[in-house]
Amino acid sequence: MNWISDDQRDAILRVPHFGQSHYAVWDLNDNLNFYMFHFVEPFLARPDMSSARVIADIGAGYGWLAIAFGLRTNIRIIAIDMNEPRLVAARKIAEVLGVADRIEWRTGAAGALPLEDREVDAAYCIEVVEHTGKDPSVIRDLGRVTRDILIITSPNLLFPMIHHDTSLPFCHWLPMPMRDLYASVCGRKNRQDGNLFWSPGELMAVLGDFERTSSFFQFADYAEYACAMRGLAAERSAPQRLSAAARDKYYRLASLAGRNAIYFLPNLASLFRRRAA
Repeated sequence: MNWISDDQRDAILRVPHFGQSHYAVWDLNDNLNFYMFHFVEPFLARPDMSSARVIADIGAGYGWLAIAFGLRTNIRIIAIDMNEPRLVAARKIAEVLGVADRIEWRTGAAGALPLEDREVDAAYCIEVVEHTGKDPSVIRDLGRVTRDILIITSPNLLFPMIHHDTSLPFCHWLPMPMRDLYASVCGRKNRQDGNLFWSPGELMAVLGDFERTSSFFQFADYAEYACAMRGLAAERSAPQRLSAAARDKYYRLASLAGRNAIYFLPNLASLFRRRAA
């Protein structure tokens, strides 16, 4: 679905900070559809989630997840990012799309979030924790601020290749100096950001007050994931569909492991629920 008109796209590309970022070359409608089908539509489809009234987008970046929720729901949204110029740009993008007034914008970092204990019903932290130095206090802080639901996505340390980083096999398993050398030799030094990744066991051990209730990424099961991807597939180009078909064959095989599929998937994406007292 095209959420952004050509005029809106042109206006967004003129937003300071965003217009100079590498994200400016992305297809903005594809970007919004990613957040819609991966997070917003599953939220709306599940009564046990859609009863939430306040959500937080933690590490919001340019605000795409918060904006997606603003376009599709009437829920109260809090967007948090440590980079104030980026957050200002996110608000301007949201203004172009007509949802800025529906989002509360706060500057703050994971680990010291500007949220009260259990202030939100659901907290989303999408591709953030790998940038925080693998600090357990960051994960605990995510749990502190949510009353019920916590959704975290981050590349899986156990997976042999991470596209979020260099895309070089086994590179992220090496000590940092060797990672730098490997990336330099392969012409990928500009993508070696020194990110530190979590394994499934490490992440779940820190979140002792929470139970992981999803069994395939952040979805309840593989069937729910496949349903969401059918919606996204309609927006893909032919080359994208071919690549996705090959990937999904592997995912279908991994799904046979049930709840243990997380150990074989490239991302730790999971939905956690707070355990009953």
